[in-house]
Amino acid sequence: MINTLMTEPTQTLRIARRFNGPFDSGNGGYSAGLAAQLLPNANAVEATLRAPIPLDQTLRAHATETGLDIMTDDASTRILIMSIKPTWLETPDVKSPGLEAATVAASSFRNAEDHVLPHCFVCGPARPPGDGLRIFSDWLKDPSGIENPNMFPIVAAPWQPAPDLADATGRIAPEFMWAALDCPGAFAVDKEPILLGRMAAKIIERPTPDAPIVTVAWSTGQDRRKHFAGTALFNEAGKLLAFSQQTWIQIDAHAAPKEL
Repeated sequence: MINTLMTEPTQTLRIARRFNGPFDSGNGGYSAGLAAQLLPNANAVEATLRAPIPLDQTLRAHATETGLDIMTDDASTRILIMSIKPTWLETPDVKSPGLEAATVAASSFRNAEDHVLPHCFVCGPARPPGDGLRIFSDWLKDPSGIENPNMFPIVAAPWQPAPDLADATGRIAPEFMWAALDCPGAFAVDKEPILLGRMAAKIIERPTPDAPIVTVAWSTGQDRRKHFAGTALFNEAGKLLAFSQQTWIQIDAHAAPKEL
């Protein structure tokens, strides 16, 4: 069953185990996208991840001057998990390479043995179809003599949403749009191991899950251990559906989350 946010005044959410990134914590994009719905009037939302996101636990939102802090629900050992706030994002100057080019790019994606987090809900090749999103981003190739329509290197992949990702409106639920925007940025940064530190996203349109989506991502720079990326989702016709700006933190290999 897909998680839904509880309405006011409870302001709680819960990340089911299915939606992990590292084996024992929530996928950052999915979790931030779920929390972002607690700010329903925001044009775009920025989420700063503060600690590993616990699975199958109640998290509670606490109001701040700028937005909300999402914390564990045990008052005696309360942990700040993420902070969210409304923000403004400039639409990126990026175009879809098209479904064919994205499919060719994904064909060279690493297998489960070479993947740092093979069971990640978004990019894990060990997740079967219909369970994980299976977004396998890799560098764009040139399948048919068509030049890259962008002025910078991008990774790309197709995404075919499963029917159970739709909400009551019949459109892909926002948290899955956020999830699909998440992991491609890591592959554009192309450093390991890294963890998502901050993500700001804007959803322009939520499609129904009956057509493929093209995902793209690109690096936007580096400041020591911080790496920056942009990501975007397009429909098959090349219309921009959603986009994000991300900060990834390169961590010591010995501190990296492990798969079981």
